[in-house]
Amino acid sequence: MRKSQAATAHKTGVHPALGSQRGPQRLRALASTPVAAGVRSEAEGWYQKNWDPERLVGDWFELLANSGWGYPGWPTDWFGRGMDRTDVKSVREERRRIGALPPPSGIGPSLLAPMLFRHGTDDQMRRFLPAMAWKGDTFCQMLSEPEAGSDLAGVTTTATLDGDEWVINGSKIWTSRAGEVDYGMLLARTDRDAPKHQGLTFFLIERDQPGIEVRPLRTMTGTSSFNQVFFDEARIPADNVLGVREDGWAITRTFLALEKNSYNPEAHEGGPFGKVDLTQTCAQLQERERARRSAAAQGRGANQLIAELVDEHGHGDPHLTRAQRARLHTWRKLMGYTNQRVRASRRQGTPLPGFEGPMSKLTVSQITREQRDLGLETQGAHGMLADEDAASTQFHHFFLSSPAISIAGGTDEIQRNHLAERVLQLPKEPTLDAQPAPVEGETS
Repeated sequence: MRKSQAATAHKTGVHPALGSQRGPQRLRALASTPVAAGVRSEAEGWYQKNWDPERLVGDWFELLANSGWGYPGWPTDWFGRGMDRTDVKSVREERRRIGALPPPSGIGPSLLAPMLFRHGTDDQMRRFLPAMAWKGDTFCQMLSEPEAGSDLAGVTTTATLDGDEWVINGSKIWTSRAGEVDYGMLLARTDRDAPKHQGLTFFLIERDQPGIEVRPLRTMTGTSSFNQVFFDEARIPADNVLGVREDGWAITRTFLALEKNSYNPEAHEGGPFGKVDLTQTCAQLQERERARRSAAAQGRGANQLIAELVDEHGHGDPHLTRAQRARLHTWRKLMGYTNQRVRASRRQGTPLPGFEGPMSKLTVSQITREQRDLGLETQGAHGMLADEDAASTQFHHFFLSSPAISIAGGTDEIQRNHLAERVLQLPKEPTLDAQPAPVEGETS
């Protein structure tokens, strides 16, 4: 993109090549926006010139966003550079090599931002993109309900229009970070008489307000990673509807497609998740992030933990143990090759729609189960011990939390149905619903 175009984009908020285009038209135009040659060299030069570990975190995040180097895959008219995934990866590699702090990660940049690009208004993007990119706001999803988990279209939380506000009543469950985020992405029923997959609207709701109560849910790991959220006359401004009123199911499908891919590390820029102190220096935050990631890696009981358990206990047939470890290595390699295949198909203009997210999710589930089983088998009877009696308290926590991987973000069964019906075009599974979900290309 020429320098004059870039300057116009950041001043006016509208890229000359895109004009007022919205939705899919805008995304297609983005794909044809020329990207300057020498992306890696340009990124290296910018980071070398601007990176200062003593700069305040808030100032650094703002500089990253306004330069377009923080989220280079975002549109050029909205704090990005319109790059494809290959170039985005090159930028990340240069940032990592120089040691610069990445921009914030999490649900906001990885899920809500692309939803805003596809479905949001200019006003919503002006408010929420800076909020997630450098102002410290965080987000969570509020979709599942006690009686509508995998069946999201069955939600009963209601939204009733009262003047220029929506009044929300109901409950959501399995919501991470609900007690600390600024906004929730909420699916609610705005027309009770409409068929099941209609009459739904997608909202962005401010979490810290009267009428919203967050109750932690204690799981078998002993922690409270999830919450149930209760709405009692909570309020949402009318301009916080994402997309078209009563078209919430289409918005939700966009969310679910993005959420499946969120298990892929390439979906994130690599910066901090959740709330951070914007007044500390970048060096201070980097040190805290290193400590947190080190603890998290130990707590998940990955390959090193299993290797230590094998060395310490070594129950079972050693030949079988080696075969199981080789199988795990093969799964990880296959996941890497699949990601390369998807990237190559995009570069050649023949993408694999709907393929990448479910495959990544299913592969992560498979690897997690096999790691769990191998870690338990190699301990023998010691694998039944818990807390301070366990051979590894870190692995025991991993073992207890492992079923969540096959459930969160859409169960493995749902992922397989998606691949079968939407990628392989196999016949749809029979449904008991009187009003089945509309499929792509059909009107309801």
